[in-house]
Amino acid sequence: MLAKTMLKQSLPLLLLCGLGGIIAGNTLGLMRDLFVSIPGLIVVIPGIIALRGNISTAFGSRIGSAYHLGIIHEEDFWNDALLQNVIGSILLSIFVSAVIGILAYFTTFFLFHLTPDPLELISIVLIAGITSGLILTALTIGIIYIVFKRGYDPDNITGPALATVGDIITMLCIFGSALLVEAFL
Repeated sequence: MLAKTMLKQSLPLLLLCGLGGIIAGNTLGLMRDLFVSIPGLIVVIPGIIALRGNISTAFGSRIGSAYHLGIIHEEDFWNDALLQNVIGSILLSIFVSAVIGILAYFTTFFLFHLTPDPLELISIVLIAGITSGLILTALTIGIIYIVFKRGYDPDNITGPALATVGDIITMLCIFGSALLVEAFL
């Protein structure tokens, strides 16, 4: 019975996740010209995608556990536990985005003998990391709330949903921030 319930809750979402991966890949294909004009941008993609997926899914797991433990519940949703998790998730996004930008600069310079503009590269990663972090934090809270309201197990829903939606949103944020920074720098 447990396997049937898990399959019923997860399968439709996992099929949508496959479609989401295709959307993220198509966004990557649209960025081809930006990879040429902004050295090091391609180096950023795996790091920032992993960052967003890891932070969002860990945040979703913590909030789901807090719901199961009764620390966060429908009547007192915006309590101190949720606020501390939100702040931690956003601060982690900012810090790790900056580190990824710096590492991408040095990796591009030393391994590929290209000289990217450090301000441009780090700005792109910071803008994309912060923007996607804010969007995904809000989505995580919404998903957890809806999942519990419908009586589903958040462990079957939040991980795959946040990983895929995180990939799509992060790719769109990288694309948008690259266009924005390239226009202004």
